[in-house]
Amino acid sequence: MKKIVASVLLVISIIFLFKGFTDWKYRISNKVNNNSIRELSTSENEEDPLSRIIDFQKLKSINKDVVAWIYIPGTKVDYPILVGESDEEYLYKDINKDYTPLGSLFGFSGTNFTKGNTFIFGHNMASSQMFGELRKYLSSDFLEEHRYIYLYTERKAMKCDILSIFIADESDDVFSGQYELGTVEYIDLLSELVNRNKYNNNNLEKNIIEYSTKQVFNLITCYGGEGTPDRLLVNGIVVEEKIR
Repeated sequence: MKKIVASVLLVISIIFLFKGFTDWKYRISNKVNNNSIRELSTSENEEDPLSRIIDFQKLKSINKDVVAWIYIPGTKVDYPILVGESDEEYLYKDINKDYTPLGSLFGFSGTNFTKGNTFIFGHNMASSQMFGELRKYLSSDFLEEHRYIYLYTERKAMKCDILSIFIADESDDVFSGQYELGTVEYIDLLSELVNRNKYNNNNLEKNIIEYSTKQVFNLITCYGGEGTPDRLLVNGIVVEEKIR
């Protein structure tokens, strides 16, 4: 698993080298496309994002590989998440499977959002599209104003509080695997995520056993200059869910 993660992260870093030259060509067209998909498939509920309706039937009529939707209020993060036949299928493709250097937000092949932790990848675009705004979480003020992440699947909606934020090398052990809830491996991972938090942990380490029954979603993007092996992780833990 760790080798697979490293491979995906390497390809993402290569794209990062060129995004400054190509991003501008796709800003308008991708913004229009993403807005159209959003208008077609979502029903707004600003007072209670957990009750937001995502029309997965419409989304799957466009592309059966749509497995989830992610939304961070107050940011541009409001996209479908795709899982292809290969781990890297959506590095360069949008929901219509058309080429775009922005790619899509995606998980590993076989990801079904039932594991304890789930990796979600996206490019760190200069235009702030995809996961381009995650870097803003390195500001504590931004974190306090945008600390909830919402994920939607056909089965349920989930509200996640940000558990931790940190930067890791692409070969870091934190990328070793996706584990089942409640396992020793998952508890060890949770402890690692909490202990490496950029911000005050507020005694979160005392709640690791309690957290072991809750899912974590690892949002991952490139960080730093050209060719850097560094990755920014924003890790959200489910604090509330609503069954569909």
